[in-house]
Amino acid sequence: WRGNPPVPFSLGRVWRATAGRCCATSESRIVLILYNLRHPIQITGRGRPTAQPKTDMKSKTLRGWYAVHRWTSLVCTANLLLLCLTGLVLIFHHEIDHLLAQEPATTKAASGAPRPSLQRLADVAVAAHPGTAPKSITMFEDEGVPMVGVRVGAPGVASLREGTSVFMDATDGSTRALFTGDTFTGFILKLHVNLFLGFAGQLFIGAVGLVFVLSMLSGIVLYGPFMRKLAFGLVRFGRQPRIVLADLHNLTGIVVMVWALVVGLTGSFLSFSPLIIGLWQKTELTELIRTLPAAAPRRMAPLDQVRRVADLAVPGKDLAYIFYPGSEYATQRHYMAVLRGHTEIEKRVFDIVVVDAETGELAAQRSMPWYMQVLLLSGPFHFGDYGGLPLKILWALLTLLTTAATVTGLVIWSRRSKSAIAQIDGTNLSLKEQP
Repeated sequence: WRGNPPVPFSLGRVWRATAGRCCATSESRIVLILYNLRHPIQITGRGRPTAQPKTDMKSKTLRGWYAVHRWTSLVCTANLLLLCLTGLVLIFHHEIDHLLAQEPATTKAASGAPRPSLQRLADVAVAAHPGTAPKSITMFEDEGVPMVGVRVGAPGVASLREGTSVFMDATDGSTRALFTGDTFTGFILKLHVNLFLGFAGQLFIGAVGLVFVLSMLSGIVLYGPFMRKLAFGLVRFGRQPRIVLADLHNLTGIVVMVWALVVGLTGSFLSFSPLIIGLWQKTELTELIRTLPAAAPRRMAPLDQVRRVADLAVPGKDLAYIFYPGSEYATQRHYMAVLRGHTEIEKRVFDIVVVDAETGELAAQRSMPWYMQVLLLSGPFHFGDYGGLPLKILWALLTLLTTAATVTGLVIWSRRSKSAIAQIDGTNLSLKEQP
């Protein structure tokens, strides 16, 4: 050096700092000496070198993140593989049902018949199931065909789970069977949603989704330090199998990073939907019921009148649902009409119109709270069902990449050995600590 060295020079200090760390060659000793001179090592009262607190803290932090990534990944591996495989089937459930001929033939109405009214369709559904009462009306499209779904159930029962749905073509009133639990894909759907364990299974799947999100976040934290000296996407074929698998794991993981986080978070949110809807019922809906008349209606206004009132209250939007008085999403006296926009995203943003069932007049208008809007928007981002076949194919490819990342991670962990882990961890930590 010209002038004084960067740090106080002491042969005794250099010897103590490098004692026990020198390699077999003199060149390695020189490198270690120069490294220690540029990166001073504090000497304790006993003359032993100690690591710098900042570097030591960095190593502990990375070790902690590595442990989080390892164990969160292992915890959710089996369930994640199941969710990937079942989700891959559900992406193409319409195509699979059609291929397996599990879409029963429709019952066509008489040719040239006028378009039936909404009230007429509800009456037909009730007549097809004697002893029931209408609970809700659903308006939607199936492959470009406008459809009406009428939910009927036992009188006096508020829950919509208890009952039967009748689907009809809104243009001619013909009945039509849709995707239900009786099909192969319906079986896969139940396995994907709750493992056939009901509400408890649904909550378990939601918890698995949160663990998966934590695994992805910890993987993102570790990706930079481990891969900063390698080109993005590099797979070192020809090296040891464990190294090749690690490169493939890192590559597939970082490629699906954003998509996996979105699907994991939205899937967890959908799994917790009963709790979220229950919160809405006990807060917003309870407050709405408290402010409106509670006397039961002596007569019921026709559904078409309810539809006209809702259209006037929220112009420019389409009717999505009508919940009958006494159902779990309405008061004892009022219809609850739900309207939505036209675009794929606006279709998930709902407005509520409350109509007096006896007078047929507007009683109140509300917007969904933010947590309900988030829940409704989670559906399309999780299922990937709003962009046609190209988006379905993209969702399937990303699902396969996620499966590959999961499998490679599991294989890497299963082939571990204590000596190999100690050697690799030591090498990785030394690389991370270099400037």
